[in-house]
Formats: sequence, C-alpha cells, structure tokens
Amino acid sequence: MDVQKLFFEILKSKLPSNYRMADVVGEVLSVGSDSAYRRIRGEKELTLKELMVLSQRFNISLDSITNYESNNILFKYTPLDLNDMNNYYTYMDDLSNLFETIAKSVEKEIYFMAMDIPVAHFTPFLELTFFKIYTWFRSVNKLQLSYDEFVSQSDIPRLSAIYEKIGNACNQIPSTEIWTKNTIEPLLRLLDYYSDLNCFEKKGTLPLLCHQILQLADNIEKYTLKEEKEYKGKTAFFRMYLSPVDIMNDFMVTKHDGINVTSIKLYTINGIFTSNEYFCLEVEKWVKDAMTKSLFLSGASARERFKFFREIKNKTNNLLEKFEKSIG
Repeated sequence: MDVQKLFFEILKSKLPSNYRMADVVGEVLSVGSDSAYRRIRGEKELTLKELMVLSQRFNISLDSITNYESNNILFKYTPLDLNDMNNYYTYMDDLSNLFETIAKSVEKEIYFMAMDIPVAHFTPFLELTFFKIYTWFRSVNKLQLSYDEFVSQSDIPRLSAIYEKIGNACNQIPSTEIWTKNTIEPLLRLLDYYSDLNCFEKKGTLPLLCHQILQLADNIEKYTLKEEKEYKGKTAFFRMYLSPVDIMNDFMVTKHDGINVTSIKLYTINGIFTSNEYFCLEVEKWVKDAMTKSLFLSGASARERFKFFREIKNKTNNLLEKFEKSIG
C-alpha cells in the first residue's frame, strides 16, 4: 500500500464521524479544500514538513508507517526473569500506569479477545491473582516452591496496591470482551494440575480459590447483564460476546485520545506491545469482525447468558467438590 494512502487511512480512523477530512487537513496545513483533496487522493505528494505536522497533530507514528513498507513492526517487550521478583513488580507497575493513563483520557476503549480471563477480573481476589503468578513462576523456573512459600516471599502490600490500581482503572474504561465457552478452562486446569502436585500447604486454599472463581464469574455476569461497570458512582459500558470458535491467542486493543496500542499475551502473564498504526487497525478490524460472528451476551440474550455462566459455575463447582472430598 502507498505510504501516503496508508497515512490518510489511519488519519481518517482517528477523526470523529462528523468531521470532513479535507477540512481538517486543510486547516492544519493552511491550504484550501481542493489542495487538501489532492493530497488525500494522492495526486499531490505530501512534503516531509506536512507529514511531520499532520503526524504530530494526530499522534500518528511515522515509524509505524515506514516500517509497514518493509513488513517490519516494532514491539515493546519486557523480559521477566522471575529469579528477581522486582522485574515482575516493574512490569505490573508499567501495566497499571498504562490502564490509568487510558482511564484519564477523554476518548477511551478496550477490546479483549480472551483465550484466558483478562487480568482486571482477577484483581479483587488477591489469592487467585497470586495463584496465576505462581503457576507462571513454576513454568519458567526450576525452583519447586509451594504456593504458600511463594506468597510468603512476595511483597504483598506492593502487589495489592498495583492490583487495586489496575482494577480501579479498568472499571473506568469502556470495554468489549469476546470469550469462548473454554475461556475458563486454562484457569481450572491449572488449579487441578497444581493440586495433584500437592503444591498447597493449607487445606483451605483450594476451596477458597474455587469460591473466588465463582465470585469472579458473578461479577462478570453482573457487568454483562447491566452492560456496565462502576467505579465510585461513575459507570463505563461493558459488552460481552461469546465466540462460536476457540480463540488462538489473547489480544488486547487499547484506544485513548487517538493513540492505539495492541498487546499479544505471551505465556501466562507477559506480553508484547505495539503502537504500529496499521497493525492496530488490522487487529481492531479483526476483533470487530469476530463480534459480528459471535453471540452478544449483554442486554437481551438472557437465556444464552444464563447458560454460559451456569456452565462456568458448574465446572468450578465440580472442581470444588473434588477438592472438598480430598480434604475430607
């Protein structure tokens, strides 16, 4: 695709629907409508100065445009060596700062393609959140710690504050999530697996984690029914869709004041992030296309919504029953 054509496609996506691009371009470049149209149609090449002025005005990364031509995309990746937990604390601080920045923006929205449950839903449940970190720690390190030893070595006050910031910020951001009937499965399988490995010293931990999963499901069901989340009396819309096919990876697309960022989850916790305009637009288009092929669980789909959350709770209760029998 021609770089100038790509640039104006990205610019168009950033403008409110009631704005005429030729008027906006003409005003920013101080040229008439006809001259602006010629640039938009590619009949007149943008000068480097014009390209810089427009890109700065509308927060469009020139690097992402030029990399598109060579099929290269820049991603941000933070390696997490869990031999030093400070790496994880720093990563989560950065993530909470991202969500807080989005929450403070005027125009904001998040899309999730959820192969696994999005992180914000875990944050009210400290033990369950620690379990997710613990399973990742065990998967990337050779140390054989129990869940209880891992928690005792963690900076609980610091992590609690980070999780609270993430949860509070996400409750202020309008969001759309696409799940499948199997989105709950990775969490339940991990819980069952680490139970079989006798990784829990306290008998009550496994039932507690199951009860927290049930509460998590209740929270999401409430959001889905009301089509909104709430934070300190203010609400943000929440939409949930059920995909008929499994999702092959976790994607998050964040949009705030003309800046788009896409993240792809790696492993259980970490991810890679890019603000490449064309890639973000393509992923957003893919997500919206998936929405059209999915069942809208929010609003009027009472029967399907009930069936979906009942299945999640039944699977969790079956695991809870197994744990309760094992501890007698």
